[in-house]
Amino acid sequence: MQTPHGHATPMPYMPLIRHPFMIAMELGGQWGYQIDTGLEGDGIVYGPGRWPFYRNGRPAAVRLSPDVAYSAWHVHYVLASPAGFDQVQLLMHCHDDTIGSRMASVYAHLDLARRRVVVAEALTDHLRWQAAGKARRVLDYVDAAYADRLVHNRPVTAEMRAAATATRTYT
Repeated sequence: MQTPHGHATPMPYMPLIRHPFMIAMELGGQWGYQIDTGLEGDGIVYGPGRWPFYRNGRPAAVRLSPDVAYSAWHVHYVLASPAGFDQVQLLMHCHDDTIGSRMASVYAHLDLARRRVVVAEALTDHLRWQAAGKARRVLDYVDAAYADRLVHNRPVTAEMRAAATATRTYT
């Protein structure tokens, strides 16, 4: 894989024992989010300010996916859109009951200046717990992007990591 100008080589995905669709309901432990776009990052670059993701010189909405595999993640995508200088609106899907058979679209809000996650009080405890957990991981990813933009001019995308993985052989 050719490394994009201004960016380090992306880390490959670790080999999975099971297909990502099978583990989609079991995400737990150490995982985070990544930009879910093509090799060129759909024009996403790092920019100034509290929201690090820009397109065409303006803060941009991004779709995020879990960073454990390159897959169609269905309910685990998060759409993150800047909503002012230091605010971010999140749209995510959560399991509406404990057996995970019903899905609910949930909005959450990030206050980047205060490092706060805000979810609606009207949500059930189960939905509020999921939404807050996903939103906290997005906030952690934004923090990592702050550090990364000091070194690189654009983020590594899911497809870039998949391409790096495809060129590697595991024994």
